[in-house]
Amino acid sequence: MNLILCDDDKVFLNKLEIRIRGLCQKHKIAVKMECYVSAKEMLEGIKNLDEISVFFIDIDMPEVNGFEVASYLKKWNRECCIVFVSNKDDLVFQSLVYHPFFFIRKAHLDEELEPQLLELQKKAGKKVPQIELQTGRQSVKLALRDIWFVESEKNYLLFYREKDTRDEAIRVRMKMSEAEKKLEAHKFVRTHKGYLVNMNYVYRLREKELLLLNGKSIPVSRNYLNQVRMKIMGVVME
Repeated sequence: MNLILCDDDKVFLNKLEIRIRGLCQKHKIAVKMECYVSAKEMLEGIKNLDEISVFFIDIDMPEVNGFEVASYLKKWNRECCIVFVSNKDDLVFQSLVYHPFFFIRKAHLDEELEPQLLELQKKAGKKVPQIELQTGRQSVKLALRDIWFVESEKNYLLFYREKDTRDEAIRVRMKMSEAEKKLEAHKFVRTHKGYLVNMNYVYRLREKELLLLNGKSIPVSRNYLNQVRMKIMGVVME
């Protein structure tokens, strides 16, 4: 795993690095690490964001805080894992917007770090899940991470990727209930009778809509509102 650690508290940063190296040695995890004492220094020092898999970031930092860093990182590499490490436990709910892999409390580092490091190792070794879609006479395999949302259109479903227009979306003859059954275990949630959304790309929940990271808005009906809220809350705890 390639890890980046960023915290303006040098003493804690050193402690975190030592703990991670010790756990990686214990569990025989190959790891490369870089440490930074400021977000600005970190962003300037990273040469290739696509090669970094995990970021351990403090939230309360001067100049550029952890939330701002997370927003920037997700725009460049949405597949990266962000672990917030903070002594401000009350920020856990605000952190949900940035879809962190986990929120580690500094006061509970020794008990929370090891299980999350092992989960990160599992995630790094997993194959990219896919769905096979039948479009007319052709069969298309689509990585689930590439699907932003699904929209119903009469007897068909439209599978949208990040930049797809309506005409560019993959059109499949399928029921929404069938798609929901296949995707619900992969952080997809039904927001409306005609929409299924990948929670990895949700930026904000408003009263009657979900705003995605690419600027598109998806309707949320009253019948599905509580389900959407619970899914958002559950993302950070998985």
